[in-house]
Amino acid sequence: MRRQIIFRNLLVTVAALAAAPAYAETAIDGRIARVVYQFTTGGNWGFHLASMKDGRYCVRFGNPGRLNLRVIDRVADICFDTIPGSVAHSGERRSQAFDVREKGKRITVVSYHKGSITTSASDITLEIATCNRIEGEEAEANCASTWYVVHMDGANCTAEVRPGRGANRISTVTCEHFAAE
Repeated sequence: MRRQIIFRNLLVTVAALAAAPAYAETAIDGRIARVVYQFTTGGNWGFHLASMKDGRYCVRFGNPGRLNLRVIDRVADICFDTIPGSVAHSGERRSQAFDVREKGKRITVVSYHKGSITTSASDITLEIATCNRIEGEEAEANCASTWYVVHMDGANCTAEVRPGRGANRISTVTCEHFAAE
């Protein structure tokens, strides 16, 4: 009787493992990619794409220099549970700004991200929209999409950035990747 129970439990475990989704390794696993791009009008921006230790893939926008996993985990703008994956609404951030419609008036801008992540071969593709709205106003959030591709090639990486309509044009893009620590 005891053998039957153990065997039955073993069969249930094997069946559960077989039914679980299998996720293929991706080129970014165990790595952090840092992409910086220059605008034709001057200035730069960028992002970090990190393979987190808990299996998520997180993005932090900005150009602060190299970040490690601990920092990215704390300040990530958007995280995906899997590749492929999507997020309909990331956590919100609030910031203070002056209202250009009325001199001296301060407003609170609520920002969030939404988008998707996919992979094929050595490419990781992100399509991310950054959305902003003014707190307390009924107007729908204004969203601007950008398309990013990070191509991992051994010790090297390259990236392509395509901002949405009306955004600044980009002159150069640099990419580096390093161990996710």
